[in-house]
Amino acid sequence: MNKKFDESTLKKAAFCRDECPGCTKGRKKGRGVMYQLMKIERLFCPYCRAYEKVYGVRVYEKAV
Repeated sequence: MNKKFDESTLKKAAFCRDECPGCTKGRKKGRGVMYQLMKIERLFCPYCRAYEKVYGVRVYEKAV
């Protein structure tokens, strides 16, 4: 994470990582319905796109 991001993008990424009910469940299990929905949702959700931009991994993968 050596790139600089604005505060809005960082807040959206943190929400997706910690608070989003769909993303946290899908990422935790790594399989199932929520996991499959995350693969589609990431194309439309601004929070998912911010997560991918900040952490450099797909929204359905766990950030290190």
